[in-house]
Amino acid sequence: MADATVESAASQTQPTPDASLPSQFGLIAGQGDFPLLIAGAARSNGVKVIGFAIKGFASNEIENCCDQVIWLELGQLQRAIDLMHENGIKAVTMAGRVPHTSIFQYRHLDRRAMKLLAKCLTRKADALLGTVVAEFQTEGIEVMDSSLFLKNLMPAAGMLTSARALTAAEQEDVDFGYPLAKAVAGLDIGQTIVVKEKMVVAVEGAEGTDECIKRAGQLAGSHCVVVKVSKPAQDMRFDIPVIGPGTIKSMIEAQATVLTLSARECLVFHRQQLVQDAEAAGIAIIAVGNSASDK
Repeated sequence: MADATVESAASQTQPTPDASLPSQFGLIAGQGDFPLLIAGAARSNGVKVIGFAIKGFASNEIENCCDQVIWLELGQLQRAIDLMHENGIKAVTMAGRVPHTSIFQYRHLDRRAMKLLAKCLTRKADALLGTVVAEFQTEGIEVMDSSLFLKNLMPAAGMLTSARALTAAEQEDVDFGYPLAKAVAGLDIGQTIVVKEKMVVAVEGAEGTDECIKRAGQLAGSHCVVVKVSKPAQDMRFDIPVIGPGTIKSMIEAQATVLTLSARECLVFHRQQLVQDAEAAGIAIIAVGNSASDK
C-alpha cells in the first residue's frame, strides 16, 4: 500500500516526546504502511531508526522514512543479528506483513534460521514469531511493542462511521461473529472471519484478510459482515491486526456492508480516508470492546 500518498506519521500520531524511549532501535520491515508509520512517528520523537528491510516485501519508501536502511533477504537471521550488534542496537520492533506462505521458500534461510525453524513445533504465526523473539532476547536485543509509537491509531469501542447505524440483522451478525472470530484467532488460524445471516461464510487462512473478504463475496454475495479481531491474549510485539483503505476496497468489491474490529487492539491506518470511502459505499465500521476499559 506504500506510495506517494502515504500520510506523514507525525500528522497521524501527534507524538509526545518520552524520555523512556530508546535513543535508537532497529525496525524489521515487511509489507505495507505499518513500518513507514512507525519509522516516521519514532523519528518525530527524536528516536533514530535503522531499518532492516526485507527484500521483496518492504516498500522502497522505507528509504525515505529511516535514518539508515539495510536490505536483507528473508531468512538472513544471523546477518541481521550481526548488523544489529555492529550498530549498537539493543531494541527492535517488527512491522509489516510477510505472508506465511513465504516460509516454504527456503532458498535464503541461513543456518541459524533453519535451526530456529526446526525448533518450532508448528508453523503457526505465534510459534514462529515467538521463537524469533526468544532468539533476539538470547542476544540481548529486546523486541518492543510494535504499536509503541502508534497507540492513538487504535480506536476505542464505538462506531467509526457516522453515516448510518447498523441494521438489526447486521447487529445480530456482529454479535454472532465477534466471539467466533476471537476463538479462531485464539487458535492462531486467522484474525478475520466473514459472516452472513448468522453463518460463517469464510475464515482467513494463509491468503490474508483481503482475499478472505473477496472469497466471502463470491460465496455468499452482498451484505456480509467482516469481523477482524486481535487474539484473546494478543502479544503486542507482533501480528497486531491492521485495517486500512485496502480493506474497504476489498469490502466494496465483495459488497460487504459492515466491518467489525477489536477496540484498542487493532491499528486503523489512514482513518479519514478509510471512513470517507466506507461511508461513500454504505459500509458501517464498528469497534467492539472486550471490557469496560475498552470503551
